[in-house]
Amino acid sequence: MSDWQDLELDEITEWPVVPQSVVVILLALILGAAGCWYWLIPLQDELADLKQTESELRTQVIRRASQVAALPTVRLQVEELKDRYQHVIEQLPEEKELASLLSGVNDIGIRNGLEFQRIEWAPRVEQPLYYELPINIALTGRYEDIGKFAAAVAKLSRIVTLNDFDLKLLEQSQPQETLSLKVSASTYRFKAPKSQIKGE
Repeated sequence: MSDWQDLELDEITEWPVVPQSVVVILLALILGAAGCWYWLIPLQDELADLKQTESELRTQVIRRASQVAALPTVRLQVEELKDRYQHVIEQLPEEKELASLLSGVNDIGIRNGLEFQRIEWAPRVEQPLYYELPINIALTGRYEDIGKFAAAVAKLSRIVTLNDFDLKLLEQSQPQETLSLKVSASTYRFKAPKSQIKGE
């Protein structure tokens, strides 16, 4: 042990082989640790980041592949929705058809033996996608005739709904009863999107 204490650092080249080997091993360990600290640990962090990126990209590829696989089905659904949309639009009256629609509802009532006290347009109600166009109707007639009138209105080629029924018995005489009906019939107009209006 005393031999180790007598060794001078500036005479390292003259040391015996065992102390020189120990110093070389210690230097190699220190350099290895420093190299690991400065080069390998950052590389491991970079490798972890790359693995994370790879995992995210795989997920994106799988998601995009499923979207591409579903694309033909989505296109068919879009076409079907366009057809349905067009069918509904065709059932809504144009501005020029509103007067004939009102007279058509009036004619249905007259054909079914009803007497109109009032049939007139009420103020238009604006909704986000469409306009509701109410028709205020007041009429009298037999129960069966009123039922036939409602069924005939439901069969019109244009969409017309009957709401807010107020049905009262006016007079009762055998075998017929006269009823009074106040009802709001509504039709609808499509509200064109703003982008479509600007395009026109």
